Amino acid sequence: MSLPRIIFDCEPLKNRNSGFSHFVVPLAHELIRQNHRYQLYCYVPPAEVGSLGHAGVRYLTQRSFHKYLNPASYGFRLWHATSQLSWYVPTSPLTKVVLTVHDLNFLHEKADERTYVRQLAMVQRNIRRADYLVTISDYVRQDILHHADLLGYSAATPLRYVRRGVEALAPTPAGHAPAYVPRPAFLFALGTINAKKNFHVLPALLQGNDCELVVAGSFAEPTYVATIRAAAAQAGVADRVTILTSISEADKTWYYQHCQAYLQPSLAEGFGLPVVEAMQLGKPVFLSRLTSLPEVGGPAAYYFDDFSPESMRQVLAAGLARHSPERAATAQAQARHFSWQQAAADYLAVYHEVLGQ
Repeated sequence: MSLPRIIFDCEPLKNRNSGFSHFVVPLAHELIRQNHRYQLYCYVPPAEVGSLGHAGVRYLTQRSFHKYLNPASYGFRLWHATSQLSWYVPTSPLTKVVLTVHDLNFLHEKADERTYVRQLAMVQRNIRRADYLVTISDYVRQDILHHADLLGYSAATPLRYVRRGVEALAPTPAGHAPAYVPRPAFLFALGTINAKKNFHVLPALLQGNDCELVVAGSFAEPTYVATIRAAAAQAGVADRVTILTSISEADKTWYYQHCQAYLQPSLAEGFGLPVVEAMQLGKPVFLSRLTSLPEVGGPAAYYFDDFSPESMRQVLAAGLARHSPERAATAQAQARHFSWQQAAADYLAVYHEVLGQ
């Protein structure tokens, strides 16, 4: 008897630098390694056929017309759509769908009406098509329940949280120096540089000390960069705020290793990958108490109760004074909770629950 055929959506590989791609690749590798119940296929852009190896996996090539008609989907028992915003779900009504929801940030951001309407429609369509929903944080699970009527979610559809993994940081080459070398004492923040990251509250932390603030991201919205620079000028620290884009992996790790602290004061997050990366190195991390961040940082992190400059400076000073080898070990232990091995095992259990085999 042949094994059931299932498909894992790797369409996000069209952009290897995207957050969705950083979710898909390590999870795909671990599913391939652990799977023995199913014929596992990966759904990939044409240029990515074979990119995940050939042992234990086959490929289905993504085509644009699959958004509207996907004849190949009729040959699969289960389709794992790996993003709530995926265009690609099976047109076969017989194919079961597992949907991973990373965040509902569009509900919490001040997005323009066109973006809000488009993303809401996509999420509604995918949630209604799904036979099983999985979220990457418990916060997102609660968010779905809170907005169930708006999203079209029915309690008849199973909904669970599977903690995503985070890959171990690659060691920096011996003697590596980043393209930009900051002052010896600096604070580090990382992420797409836009309003939801709330980075403009950070320059005030430089008042009364000689630290530099380094903010890095793969993409920066020009209007928000101007907001950060205006906040730095108002605080009198414009010469000590540096904004970088498209840093290398080695440079990123160097900044984690050498910073005094990692900062993430976000207003909205589905997860918080850099928080875990910084904790892998035992660094003190300072976070907002909003959305998923307390769940990710746990007892190892330090938290801003509000964003007033004086309050934030007090939290930073107290946390840096408190951080110790014992606290660093607590941070590293917290980071180890985010395992791709466990995530893949949990997803395989979901597939088994959906298919009954």
